[in-house]
Parts: sequence; C-alpha cells; structure tokens
Amino acid sequence: MKKTSTIVLLFLFLFRAHAQNESMMNLVTFDMRPVHFGFILGFNSLSFSAKLKPNDTILTAVPIPQSGFEIGITADLNLASHLNLRFIPGLSFGSRKVKFTVRQPDGTIETITKSAESTFLDFPLYLKYKTDRLTNFRAYALLGAQYSLDLASQSKKKEDKLDLLKINPHNINLLIGGGGEFYLRYFKFGIEIRMTYGLNDVITRRGTVFDKNMDYLKSKIFWIVFTFE
Repeated sequence: MKKTSTIVLLFLFLFRAHAQNESMMNLVTFDMRPVHFGFILGFNSLSFSAKLKPNDTILTAVPIPQSGFEIGITADLNLASHLNLRFIPGLSFGSRKVKFTVRQPDGTIETITKSAESTFLDFPLYLKYKTDRLTNFRAYALLGAQYSLDLASQSKKKEDKLDLLKINPHNINLLIGGGGEFYLRYFKFGIEIRMTYGLNDVITRRGTVFDKNMDYLKSKIFWIVFTFE
C-alpha cells in the first residue's frame, strides 16, 4: 500500500511539473537516436501459479507473494517513430512461498509452508509501442518474452528439507506491461508496470508427496520499474 501511494504521488508531482512547463520541449532530439542506453531500478512481487492433480493427500497449494527488488541495464533500438525494441538484462532478488494443506496418513490435517529463495539473471526482450509525444510525456505498452536463470536454485541439492521448495533454474516467461515516460531537462524518466507469466513448469520432480501431486507450478511476477535513460 505504501509503495502504491508513493507511485501515485510521484506521478502527480511529475504531471504538475509537466503542466507548468507545457510550452517547453525537453530533449527534443532524444527519440531520433537509433540506439540509446540507460538503467532501471524496480520492486517486484514474486509468486507462482499452481495447480494440483486430483489426489487425497495434498488438499490445497496456495502461493504467497513475496517482495524483492531488481536492477538492470537498458539497451533500446529505435525501430520506428512509435516502436522500439528493448533488451534489459538485469539481476533480481526475492523469495517465493507456497502453503500446502496436507492430509496425514492418520487423517489429521497439517499446514506446511515451503519457500524458495531466488536470485535471477533476467534477459527480457520486448517491443515498446509508444503514443504520440505530448510535450514532455508519452505513454506506452510492452509485449515480449523473458528468460530467467535462477542462480540460487536448490534443484540439484540432494538433501530434502521440509521447508525447502526445490524449483528448476530455467524460467521462460511471457511479458506484458505499460507505463509513462517524462522528458526531463537532462534525462528521460519512466515509470512502468510489468507482469511476467511463466510458460514452463518449474517444480523439481523428485517423487516427493508435494511434487508428484502437483500438476504444474509456474512463475508469476509483478514489477514496478523506474527507468532512467
């Protein structure tokens, strides 16, 4: 809630600054560059999309979103006046949890929470479609794909800890999003919202009661990203 309020206040501040300088065009030739670079800082909410197989042991599997953050480098190729191709390799940190409701052999019901710490190398490649520039502001939409390598994956470790959720290190995701960018005096600042939806099952199949009763476990991540270009 605090993060959302901060984003809203920041938008209002930038719109007010934009209105006060409505007659002044900043960075007039910025969009004429064939290629430009920058960096990003962001916050994420990591979770899963989970589906169980029909079974009598694992009754529910409920993902619990966890917060993290991201840093990255922007490489932007200008394809047309309203279309850019962007590659933003980055490093993101966070954890994810799943709460399982388990029926034990004696009939009792137990709740077990498993977690997975993650450090991702992210390689998103996507198209950015922009509206016409309104003095010092543009809105845009994003669509593309992202490959992520989890450097902290526990999938190859042999020990089975009760609270450890073992997931595969390779993630392939669909990426969608949108945002707005402000042409300031010396640089372009943007605020965007991104969502990635996993296309592959990431749970490690080891024959445990948890993974053998899971139909799939796919990544689902929400980002609020600040861009500086």
